[in-house]
Amino acid sequence: NAVFESLDDYDKWYNKVHGPAANIDGSTATTVGLVLQKSHINTRDDNHYVALISELEARGAKVVCIFSGGLDFSGPMDTYFYRGRNAAIDSLINLTGFALVGGPATQDHPKAIATLERLDVPYLCAVPATFQTFEEWKDSELGLHPIQVALQVALPELDGAIEPLIFAGRDGVTGRSIPQADRIEVLSKRAMKWAGLSRKKNADKKVAVTVFSFPPDKGNVGTAAYLNVFG
Repeated sequence: NAVFESLDDYDKWYNKVHGPAANIDGSTATTVGLVLQKSHINTRDDNHYVALISELEARGAKVVCIFSGGLDFSGPMDTYFYRGRNAAIDSLINLTGFALVGGPATQDHPKAIATLERLDVPYLCAVPATFQTFEEWKDSELGLHPIQVALQVALPELDGAIEPLIFAGRDGVTGRSIPQADRIEVLSKRAMKWAGLSRKKNADKKVAVTVFSFPPDKGNVGTAAYLNVFG
């Protein structure tokens, strides 16, 4: 493993060493940016990161990873996700599961929004199950732990994050992160699809609008009449 001082340094290594080994042309490939949690790297609890990177590369994507010594990821984004004034990535996945600036503690949503607006690429915030094991989550009638819903779904959405998807679970014995292969496959597909969409001309895009109208005999549009939400 190595830490690169700039995107140029990373590109030189990637185009000479890693890209050819992975059969990826770094100059033309779809590029996905990843935001990683430094604590997982320091403790080598990074199997879920490695699994996602491997899946993205298997689909032909170039991957650019960043992390931060603190809980503000806007600085590393400005350093590693641009070539000049242009974005160097086509889509972005936050794998920390937290808000972009401030983490779970003191969020600065305006700063995060400004950073993401300038980058202007699709931004997904994937969720590692941390407050319960993956088995506990699957067996629970309530689903994701309420604290995790607040910290890792609701708060990132205030930044502009989309498509929260659980991609890793916590081992009940060791506490280490375990990648969920089927979910990592879906996450990779979605990141690649969003990346492709962002590179398409608007004239080539299709938009579908779904209108919820129930019950049909009321003649209303967009109502939630008689809808048993929790059931």
